[in-house]
Amino acid sequence: MSATAVEQAGAVAGEARQQAGTALRDLQDRMREEADSQVQRLSGTLRQWADDLAGLAQNAPGDSPVRGVVAQASDGGHRAADYLDKNGVGGALTDVQAFARRRPGAFLGGAALAGLVVGRIAKAGKKGAQPSSGTHAQTHQSDEADEAASQSLGEVAPRPQLPPHPGV
Repeated sequence: MSATAVEQAGAVAGEARQQAGTALRDLQDRMREEADSQVQRLSGTLRQWADDLAGLAQNAPGDSPVRGVVAQASDGGHRAADYLDKNGVGGALTDVQAFARRRPGAFLGGAALAGLVVGRIAKAGKKGAQPSSGTHAQTHQSDEADEAASQSLGEVAPRPQLPPHPGV
């Protein structure tokens, strides 16, 4: 009887392993499909921006120094969109990993710079979301109200600094 129980336990464990493997493969497939979908959307957005920039460059005066820069940005956008269409997420990730191995300093510097840019954009977006229509007096009153509210909630106000004793 114990041999039958061991066999049944083994069969149950094997079935559980098989179902877990199937669930993992399904999850990986769904993640890959979602990533591919997002890359296609990104590629389409890049291509649209590049087309918009190309239109700006075409409508710019011929002697404008900005025209060349905008045209180069448009070409770069088209190349990036084409690259994403051709290589997808896997190709982009492989290329980034290869670059990081070849030039780790440049990769880390670029990552730090990208982090700073994203941080500045997020900070600017946060400031833009705050209401800016108010006078200094209104802001001061609001600060006083916030301080009063925090004190009424039981928060301890900071102690005032006393001047040093003259005899010390």
